[in-house]
Amino acid sequence: ISTNAGGTQVLRHGTMRGLVAGIQAVLPDGSILDSLAPLKKDNRGYDLRHLLIGAEGTLGIVTAATLQTVPALLDRCVLWVGVDSPAMAYALFLELERRASGALEGFELIPDRALQSVLRHIPATRAPLEASSPWYVLVELVQDRPDQIAPATLGEALLVAAMEKGLVRDAALSASEAQAEDFWKLRDSIAEAERAEGPALQHDISVPVADMARFITTESPAIEAHFPGTRVVAFGHLGDGNIHLHVKAPADSRLPDWYENDEKAISDFVYDRVLAYNGSISAEHGIGLAKLETLARTADPARLLAMRAIKTAFDPL
Repeated sequence: ISTNAGGTQVLRHGTMRGLVAGIQAVLPDGSILDSLAPLKKDNRGYDLRHLLIGAEGTLGIVTAATLQTVPALLDRCVLWVGVDSPAMAYALFLELERRASGALEGFELIPDRALQSVLRHIPATRAPLEASSPWYVLVELVQDRPDQIAPATLGEALLVAAMEKGLVRDAALSASEAQAEDFWKLRDSIAEAERAEGPALQHDISVPVADMARFITTESPAIEAHFPGTRVVAFGHLGDGNIHLHVKAPADSRLPDWYENDEKAISDFVYDRVLAYNGSISAEHGIGLAKLETLARTADPARLLAMRAIKTAFDPL
């Protein structure tokens, strides 16, 4: 709650902020804010709950919460889809959102270079498709009510329609829960595989969903050109505009010199490009300590003024 966590299911359920119905917290002076009641309407001034959610503990320590829950799944189907480009992936996303928005729980973009890293370094993994594609999309379709279409039936119909429109090169549907987990393992193992490949700077960024494909296609080569020898791996939550952008060190880099000499320049370049798209330097992991300087450099002055005033009000000492 303090980091407003959000991951692969934000597309359907939203971030933690949207799931917290009530909150209890200890404030800096030791007083206890008790707002656990899940009131649908409450207009007694400022919504202190939402100030604490995402404040990373700087305004108080969350000690209890009332959460909204969602129905348990009855069934799901995971699709592994080969596409030509991020733009094609986005077109596929719009098609699925239009035809199956209530069942669409995950939409993850994966470059082939990330898949190859996983296959090299993560045991018991294999490519879902015989032929490789430049990019892949992992789609999860779910059913939580008996009157809904079975996810496998829906997925097959959606893929046929997408192929007829030229949005898909090839695809595989999970035939079992074990296979669905295998598909997700490929996605969830990217970070581990990238660490095994070598050092990289990791950026948790977001831009408007409609601009993310253009951002990846335009800015990835721009970063590589500006910092010769680096390689960009962009993957993640295309459906909500949050991509993890890793900038890998040149093969001949000497560590820790590369981090010391190039880290700030590369990250500043990445964040400046993100802000040019009206994006955010932190999509789901917060500011913490690492991004304090970047926040101070890039944030709108009015935002910083308000944040400092709120902090002072809650914690004058």
